[in-house]
Amino acid sequence: MSKLTHRRTKKVSKFEKIKDVALKMNENEKRKSDAKKKEKQKKPKGYRARKAGVVTFWVMLVLMFLIVVVNSGGGKKQTEAMVLNEPTTSKAVSTEAVEFSKDFLSKYFTWNLDKLDQNDRDATLSYFVSKDIVDQIGRITGKTWHSTLKRDAVLLKEAQDLGDNKSILTYQVNITYDKTLAAIEKEKSALGENGEDTYSVENLSPDSMDVVVNEQGIVKRITKKKFVTIHLYYDADQNRFVIYQIPSFTYFEDTPNTSGPEMETDNLRTVVGNETNAVKDFLNTFFEAYANDSSEKLSYLFDDERRQSGLNKTMEFVTVKNVTVYEGRNEKEKVVSATVIFAEPDTGIEYSSNYQIVVAEKQDRFVVKHLNSKKYIDDMLNDAEQTADKTDVDSSEDNKKGDEVEKEQEEQSTEE
Repeated sequence: MSKLTHRRTKKVSKFEKIKDVALKMNENEKRKSDAKKKEKQKKPKGYRARKAGVVTFWVMLVLMFLIVVVNSGGGKKQTEAMVLNEPTTSKAVSTEAVEFSKDFLSKYFTWNLDKLDQNDRDATLSYFVSKDIVDQIGRITGKTWHSTLKRDAVLLKEAQDLGDNKSILTYQVNITYDKTLAAIEKEKSALGENGEDTYSVENLSPDSMDVVVNEQGIVKRITKKKFVTIHLYYDADQNRFVIYQIPSFTYFEDTPNTSGPEMETDNLRTVVGNETNAVKDFLNTFFEAYANDSSEKLSYLFDDERRQSGLNKTMEFVTVKNVTVYEGRNEKEKVVSATVIFAEPDTGIEYSSNYQIVVAEKQDRFVVKHLNSKKYIDDMLNDAEQTADKTDVDSSEDNKKGDEVEKEQEEQSTEE
């Protein structure tokens, strides 16, 4: 075979191989295409819709998550804004306003005639009052009495909010007046001439509280109870308080208080008879130990994990009186209200104290479960109330069932 013929044969064989590969690739593509068509034909109806629904669900879920995250951050700011915008107590009746007024009154009703400098007094009061009343408010006309008003002798009686950052604050002030030495000497001279008091204590006005007289019967110190009204304004621009009118006197009628809250023991059932005697005897033992014994000894009388400490001999036990015994949670428990008399050790002055004690029987003796525990008594009353409500419901259901049975019996009797 010639070289030319050999080359041609070799080229033909390569061409055939390429052709076979191309045919096989074409057949593979055709088979894949047929397989996809068959797979599509096998898929149930609505498959695409379900697939689209799944995609939509996840998209919506992601969007909701993003909305929650955004709102969480914004919600915090919104909450803070709401707190800041909440209506607050007027500054004109705030604690700061009350304290400011007390400072003013203590200085307004305090002066010493022997050391009085009117300019200094005006300068002191000018810090508290508006400019137009400074020249009037600090004038002292009397020449007989020094005056002192301690800050703790100023008591707020009434606060009236006028709006527009204004208020009227009414105080009780207990002012102490001390007579000048010159005035006392003048009265002594008058006593020497006629031998009689020039100022009788019996003639003092009803607002007089503490009165001190010297050996000649001359009043040298007197404490007066007055009621004073302050007109106050809060200047928001200057961020300060100002008294814009001269204080005026008023009066409050001091009458006995007839009101009071309901006591925790008011809704408990009282125990009477011999049961109370043992409880009373235990209270005398307990409170004597409560006044004198250490915490270790008291632990024997306390059924309480906290092991309450006693008075550590700071008061002396005298007696227990006005004992009222109430039912507790069960037959072994009692709630006791009692007045206990203690004496101050060094002076012997007696004081009355009221205690509410939860006493329980434990191993043939009494122990104190709680001392002045309002929460325990409230919880006990709430439990009793819930039990009573449940009993009423059960009773109502039983009555209803009884009525139904009775009605059925009547219907059967009628049919017969």
